[in-house]
This record gives sequence, C-alpha cells and structure tokens, in this order.
Amino acid sequence: MTTGTRRTVTTSLPADELAELDRVRERQDLSRAEAVRAAIRWYIGAIGRLPPAEEPTQNEFEAIRAGEAEFARGQTRRLEDVQDELGLPTK
Repeated sequence: MTTGTRRTVTTSLPADELAELDRVRERQDLSRAEAVRAAIRWYIGAIGRLPPAEEPTQNEFEAIRAGEAEFARGQTRRLEDVQDELGLPTK
C-alpha cells in the first residue's frame, strides 16, 4: 500500500492518551509516527471486516426510543429477563 506520495496528518490527543501511546510504542520500540501508522492500518483492517451498518426498522426505532425513555425514568430490567424474553440463553 506504500506509494511515492506522502501526506501529513496532524491531530491532537489528550495528555493521558498520548502518555498511553508513548508507553505502548516504547514497549514495541516504535517511533510515534510508526505507532500511529500501525494503528491506522489496524483500524482500517478491522473496519473492513465489520458488516455494513444497517438503519433500524420503524419497529426497532420505536423499541429503542421506548427503552431510552424507560431508562431515563430509572426503569431498568435485568439482562437475564431481556434474554429470556428474546429466547436467548442466559449464563
């Protein structure tokens, strides 16, 4: 994927993320640029293996809204109860 033309990308990171990047890259004996390039290659590869995003159906959208409203009112359900409703196995 290497080409003769290179472009510069500039970004900023919060101090804690930069410190974590430096810890990881030092363990791997990489420069910051090498570590960022490796991270970008990994990200592009990982995203490429994901299924395409789907728009929710109207029924799914309404169920999401209802769930968000319940949560906002402090009404929650146990995960096991939801799994049981959906016919999914529980641990």
